[in-house]
Amino acid sequence: METNNLTVTYNNGFTLHPLSTTIAEGEIVAVVGESGSGKTTLAKALLNLLGSSAQVSGTVKINGHNIFQLPAKELAKRRSLEFAICLQNSYELLNPLLTVREQICEVLRKAYRENELGERLAWLINQVDLDSAVLTKYPHQLSGGMLQKINIICAVALQPGLVILDEPTSSLDRSSREEVLAFIRLLNRQAKMSFLIVTHDLSIAKAVSERIYILYGGKLVEVGLTDEVLAKPRHPYTMGLINSSMEIHPFRDIWGIRQVEETAEQQGCPFYPRCTQSLPLCATTMPELLPYKQEERLVACNRGGVVTILQGRNISKSYGKEQIINNLNLEIYAAEVVSLVGKSGIGKTTLSQILAGYLFYDTGEILFDGKPADFRKLHRMKGGLQMVFQDPHSAINPHLSVQEAVQEPLEVIFKKQDPTLIQKALGDVGLPRTITFLRKKVKHLSGGQKQRLAIARALVMEPRLLIADEPTSMLDASSKANMLRLLKSLQNEHGFSMLMVTHDLSSAVKISNRIYLLENKDELREITDTKEIAPFFC
Repeated sequence: METNNLTVTYNNGFTLHPLSTTIAEGEIVAVVGESGSGKTTLAKALLNLLGSSAQVSGTVKINGHNIFQLPAKELAKRRSLEFAICLQNSYELLNPLLTVREQICEVLRKAYRENELGERLAWLINQVDLDSAVLTKYPHQLSGGMLQKINIICAVALQPGLVILDEPTSSLDRSSREEVLAFIRLLNRQAKMSFLIVTHDLSIAKAVSERIYILYGGKLVEVGLTDEVLAKPRHPYTMGLINSSMEIHPFRDIWGIRQVEETAEQQGCPFYPRCTQSLPLCATTMPELLPYKQEERLVACNRGGVVTILQGRNISKSYGKEQIINNLNLEIYAAEVVSLVGKSGIGKTTLSQILAGYLFYDTGEILFDGKPADFRKLHRMKGGLQMVFQDPHSAINPHLSVQEAVQEPLEVIFKKQDPTLIQKALGDVGLPRTITFLRKKVKHLSGGQKQRLAIARALVMEPRLLIADEPTSMLDASSKANMLRLLKSLQNEHGFSMLMVTHDLSSAVKISNRIYLLENKDELREITDTKEIAPFFC
């Protein structure tokens, strides 16, 4: 299949933006996106099923024929034989007056003789683990999962060259889902059938597809090899989608992509209102889908893809003759939480204070947003870098009031007070905003309150990167859980990146998008399987 500038416009204003792509013979491609992204619109448009409900332009060629130019009779003749589709609403697609046997045989008669129907029918239902008794039943007598399997059988019965499956496993339990996916792989392998699988479930895409299309607001934002896209997304939306997947991250606390209030329709990037790295031009300029560096990847982003906020290259530090860390490398991307883990005394705090600009390093380079880090400027500007130190008791002047402690950065740097911002910062971290509390001296606060106050002081500077050194080390289990949830909720709401330094592996696993393990002074490596880390904490 070859698609060129396929565009769909509805009267309600939704647009499937121009799309050009191909699906090769024997290839399985997945289309992934949230509800309302345009996945089903794309599926129907590819096989000319939208009718008068939308305006469609561009071309879709299957076996060399533009399906928008085929007469209705010719189009109907080619369906099921050359291409087929299985839509999501399984009950509506079946004739309520026909038995399952009659439904499937109606399709099979396009290519099989009457005496061949029984054998083919038995093979098909066996592949999806249905009992032969189902053949005598009517649609209303079947469960949603059974109906879904029957519709898939009808779509693939004649082994057409291209099959589009819209949410093929949404009504199935885990066992049935695996059977259907195995059936798809079997047909793909034996009959060289191509599949376009429309799904919101990234684990389905990961299980069967070779390439993946990421769709948002009717716009293709990323295209690439499935394994590579899921391992290292290059578009902010793709990264958010992966981080939201409970199927891919079963042990991590899951937070969805931040929501925003709907605004008037804009002409620029559809993801702009929710993006954490957007620029003003993103509101007015639609990004093109372009090749990404040297990778087999296409990305539509005005910033060229996910931005690297902080990069440390070959960082080394010694105290006298003792080498503390040597030639270490680390990257932090926009809007992600990264944990730096390792045993006590291994050099985590040293590295974090170097990355935060509070400790000089001997050799190496630190870049912030692609430029050499000017820490004097970054500490004194909004959208810069802030650090929450391990010991909140010594990090804040105990003789200041709560209000003075929070507004201190604004007064020192900007020579002004902002009561509204102070109130918001305290509210964000869950501290009282009463006059009595604002006047309370820092020395009279509990340890947990001081920790939250330290975070509030950082938030008033609206940082793009927050570095938190052992933020839960002094807390009991309940307070630790509350602090982790607080940090993640703040990061999710405000969209900043965060580096959390901790010796607590369980906390890192719960909150982090990525984890770096500092094994010794010479080795800092990213961990993809937390089982690798466990021995270092035994």
